[in-house]
Amino acid sequence: MENADISYAAEKLMQLQSEYRVEVVTDWGVDSDGTWQKGNWSKEELDRLYKSIGLLAAIMKGGKQFIENLGGVTVKKEDIGPRGGQAQAHLVTFNSKGSFSAWTVVHEFAHAWDANHRWKLSRALENYTGGATRPFLSWLMKFVGLSDSNFFKQEDKPGKRGRKPGCNAAGYFYGDKPSGSNWKFNRLEDFAESIAMYVGWARSNDLSNWAEARIKRYLLENGATDKNFGKDQWTYYATYFYPDRGDYTKTKRWKFVEELVKGRIKIA
Repeated sequence: MENADISYAAEKLMQLQSEYRVEVVTDWGVDSDGTWQKGNWSKEELDRLYKSIGLLAAIMKGGKQFIENLGGVTVKKEDIGPRGGQAQAHLVTFNSKGSFSAWTVVHEFAHAWDANHRWKLSRALENYTGGATRPFLSWLMKFVGLSDSNFFKQEDKPGKRGRKPGCNAAGYFYGDKPSGSNWKFNRLEDFAESIAMYVGWARSNDLSNWAEARIKRYLLENGATDKNFGKDQWTYYATYFYPDRGDYTKTKRWKFVEELVKGRIKIA
């Protein structure tokens, strides 16, 4: 954060707190020697955070419902290794080694929403879409050669990234068609990605291009290289991920989130 932007930042922090009960841990300011410390945040990142939270709040019908759903969230930046972000109930952390996208904001805040309901939202999604988490069956599939993944670790090879149901580390057999899957896919990640897809799909916002790209990659031929997602067996995987006529609103995930934000799915 530059010294010249301090007034602007203060106003943005106040908006985040008053509208969404989101508190940013500031790491900028004047130190004991009177020297300005920039910290890890930028003016542009505060803008992106505020705008992206607004997109998530919009599908919930406003800030009041957002606050009820998440119960207040503290946001900070710190070194969290290779991850771009992480979340738990009432806390979202972004990696201080780089910046973050609007997609990452919505994804991590979706995790915080799920965590605030004791991870029952992701379990409800799993049930709604006809999925199941069955580690033993997953191990058996890998043992008999029906998996597109390694036994114990992620592979960085086309056709070997664990995209098929149950061929991931969690033994997560997703139902219907998510927008993608890999070795780290589980019901928690499924929920967060489903929320981000719903927020971005066909809405002409900062998530929309990425949401569209996640679907269109499955129109590529096997072995083709996508500029965002690299090389893979796209035509083969289209069976698992490409929705009817390429319309994500035809998936059970889109319908689940629609029902959830409209209050038609009750979580005890």
